[in-house]
Amino acid sequence: MFATIVGPYPRSAGLDDEAALCLALTDQLEAHMGILADGAATPDADVLSAWRRTDAMARELVVGLGLEPRPVKARLTGPWTTATRAGPGRRDRRRATMAAARVANEQLRAVFAAGASMAQVEDDALATIAADDRPAHAQAIDGLMALMDGVVGHVTLSISGADPSGAGPAVLYAAPFSSHVFDVCLGPDGWRMARQAPSERGLILGVADCRRPAPDYLPILVWAARYGASMGSRGLERIGLAPSAGIERLSVEAAQGKLQRLAKAAEVAGLPTAAMRDALPKEALPRGTLPGRTLVPRRGRRDPGQGR
Repeated sequence: MFATIVGPYPRSAGLDDEAALCLALTDQLEAHMGILADGAATPDADVLSAWRRTDAMARELVVGLGLEPRPVKARLTGPWTTATRAGPGRRDRRRATMAAARVANEQLRAVFAAGASMAQVEDDALATIAADDRPAHAQAIDGLMALMDGVVGHVTLSISGADPSGAGPAVLYAAPFSSHVFDVCLGPDGWRMARQAPSERGLILGVADCRRPAPDYLPILVWAARYGASMGSRGLERIGLAPSAGIERLSVEAAQGKLQRLAKAAEVAGLPTAAMRDALPKEALPRGTLPGRTLVPRRGRRDPGQGR
């Protein structure tokens, strides 16, 4: 059970790249996030150099803060998103996707050879694929398979801030990714896709709403973690919590609050059930909405609020 970020982090005015990276990493470390990322607005074209720079700074910061080292994930753009940004026509889309997949495959191999323990492939454009666009489905699958060909290491497929149900499980789960990021704040489709994930794969649930600066409600975050762990008997060890997408539009103060709440939720969700319940503000939610209890009254039983 861990917390992480999945996209860009706020950047205070006037900060150069080095200072912005230091801010993003320091805030993650002070919030006790389990897996670190650079928080850059877009993944660096030189993925290996970007990861090395981030990992080196994280190692320096943990010494100064007196913390244990944390894994740093590499970030790179997925092949379908790269091809979509290039704007090729339908005829050239497969060629562009496969070319991008080969480049990303080399990047993945390089970062894992350098010692990275995790890489996040950000392919948000997969959410633009229509459910009835069979040629796009086939091309996206081929691209993702080529991306992962021969790669040894934990690779996360991230689709944040969008609904990937048009691509569907046939596309999302064709290639052997280790885990998947879903925005579950948008609506039920994110949960529907997550429920169909193979049980051996991890889920990073985008439960902290990046669209609003207010702190997210701890019991709901904990419930989401526990519910995700229950799907397919996945277990808490294969669950992570994250913002629903990048939080770069928030103030630094609001972003810090998001990180702190996510890390706290991951900590509480990992407790034994009795200790977890003691750690939650029970008075703030009706009894039926506490984690581990049904959110809908059972059939045949009167809702306690009816008839009063």
